[in-house]
Amino acid sequence: MTASVAPEKRWRLRAPKYALALPSIIWYVTFFVAPIAFVVLYSFGTKDTSQLVPVDLSRLSTTSYVEVFDETFFTVFRATVRIAIIATLLCLLIGLPVAYFAAFKVGERWRAIVLAAVVVPSFTSFLIRTVAWRIPLAPNGTFSKFLQDIGVIGDSGIQILETSLAVQLAIVYNYLGFMILPLYVAFDRIDVRLREASKDLGAGRFATFTSVTLPLAGPGIAAGVLLTFIPMCGDYVTATVLGGAKGNMIGAMIASQFSSAQNWPLGAAMAVLMIGAVLLVLVVGAAVVWLAPWLLVILGPIVQQFRRRRATRLRPQGAAPSRRWGIADSLLHRLLGIWTTLVLIFLFIPVGLVFLHSFNRGNSFTIWSNAVSIKWWGELFDGAVFLQTTLLFGGLVAVAVITQRILKRRSQFGAGYTTWIVPTGFVLALVVNGVLTSWYANLFDFAGIGDAIRNSFIAAFGATVIAVILGGTAGVALARRPGTWSTVFMVLVFLILVTPEIMDAIALATWFPRIQDVPVVGYVFREGWGPFNGGINKLWVGQSLYASAVVTLIVRARLAGLDESLEQAAADLGAPPGRAFRQITLPLIASAMIAGGLLSFALCLDNAVISTLISEAGSTTFPVALLGATRSTIKPFWGVGAISLFVVTMASLWFLVVLLRRGGASAGNIAATLTGN
Repeated sequence: MTASVAPEKRWRLRAPKYALALPSIIWYVTFFVAPIAFVVLYSFGTKDTSQLVPVDLSRLSTTSYVEVFDETFFTVFRATVRIAIIATLLCLLIGLPVAYFAAFKVGERWRAIVLAAVVVPSFTSFLIRTVAWRIPLAPNGTFSKFLQDIGVIGDSGIQILETSLAVQLAIVYNYLGFMILPLYVAFDRIDVRLREASKDLGAGRFATFTSVTLPLAGPGIAAGVLLTFIPMCGDYVTATVLGGAKGNMIGAMIASQFSSAQNWPLGAAMAVLMIGAVLLVLVVGAAVVWLAPWLLVILGPIVQQFRRRRATRLRPQGAAPSRRWGIADSLLHRLLGIWTTLVLIFLFIPVGLVFLHSFNRGNSFTIWSNAVSIKWWGELFDGAVFLQTTLLFGGLVAVAVITQRILKRRSQFGAGYTTWIVPTGFVLALVVNGVLTSWYANLFDFAGIGDAIRNSFIAAFGATVIAVILGGTAGVALARRPGTWSTVFMVLVFLILVTPEIMDAIALATWFPRIQDVPVVGYVFREGWGPFNGGINKLWVGQSLYASAVVTLIVRARLAGLDESLEQAAADLGAPPGRAFRQITLPLIASAMIAGGLLSFALCLDNAVISTLISEAGSTTFPVALLGATRSTIKPFWGVGAISLFVVTMASLWFLVVLLRRGGASAGNIAATLTGN
């Protein structure tokens, strides 16, 4: 008889559930929580311009808050809140019919076209879209002259530029797309059977919309309000470019206190009060949304009685209701189609004006000279660089085609990648040729625009790499190792997403001087790292905060919809956690990480607020350089640079859409990804 020997138990050190999210936690605490905490602390200090950080914290007081409560601040504050609330309501009223039409009234093909028409202008450079409104609103612009010729206005021209009306119009335009996309996602996720059941039970269109569709779309409405109202409150770019003294907003006032006035305590107090006001408005809005279903229940019997009386009065005895409803359906479909067409035309007006005026023969970007020229585009390539780029492009495409055919013969690996060859070869040709011939440095013969575009690419690429690493690991931890920590971490991610960008920029601008004395960290952000200066490193940090939060949500959503059986099987077969992550989890989230990276790159490339406040000499990006150029006459070559960046952004989004389509994503999933939902 043999005795059975119990297997020896091995003690293995188990990492905590939040281990993969630990880099993100450290990053957010270091560059989000701590800087904002110091901004709150600065608001109780006193101004001292003799120090590197012009705040004296030895005598804490509430003097700055007392100074804030003057008439000037409250006038600008009330104007900011009024503009933001009106713009949010207008975006909701304008975008709701468009989202409803795309979700319920058109087929899959037209739905994709409508969404693409919303995405393209929405991801065009925010700053160049704002600058483009100077073209139709200028008193001596083409539109003003047209109105003068037909006798609508006098010789003085339209007087809209540098007023609050110009700011209101541009803000509605700039954020309209980010209201339409989450609304469409909410409508697209509604089960059609619920709407059909409501109609089968005798409810009319209006009753079905108010009692079924609208409540189910509540999360999308809330997301659209968050994506529009919060950045509106901190937006100072629009006010700076179009508002002048009459259209000033609180974001511009706060930024001036930290830059020109060097009154950090007063600026910090303004920022804290702005955050408090934003949170208060959101709480009120949430209360209204929460109370709305109760009001519908209370008013339901009254509304139903009114509908019965109206139906009895309008429908004669023996009339066929189906015909009447059919006519109403057709009329509603046409009205929604007309409204959607007008909204899409409105969205493309500034984009078209930017493209047209980039060929302007005159010396002003905003004033049309009635003549077209390619002079400014001619600066993009000189003869030698153009020839080298063309030859290199042809060679790369030829090598790619041959390689693809060889792989396709031996296996199916190369199948389906033909459409990627031409655009990839063109981009590689530009990049490689630019490195070899200093093409980026000599992109234009004007005031460092080539350096600005190059810095924009470097800053966006570095921030994207950080965002993908931090967001990817944190998303895996949230999806696979949830716990008490995940609730706290998700609150932190939500705070990063809802905090106005001006607050992040101010917090980082005041944080970097404070950590410059830290031995290693201070050297990185003062002297730089490797070939990159300290300003570029700061841009990487600032732009990676929001981008990494978006990647976290995308990766978490991707893994949440996948079964854990493959990862559990790898563990059962003895695979260590690191190997299981590399061979199982990483391939599963690869598409989500690439999608998040492409979206992050598009967002970082267009970043203006953070770049304006923390960039330094030698790290000026294109939006910062363009914002500085708005203080004088804007040359048409800025339009050329904007169109160049626009092409790169659209290429990134196109790769993102192709990637998601190959993964089986619907139009609703793609729209949700673009909004970080």
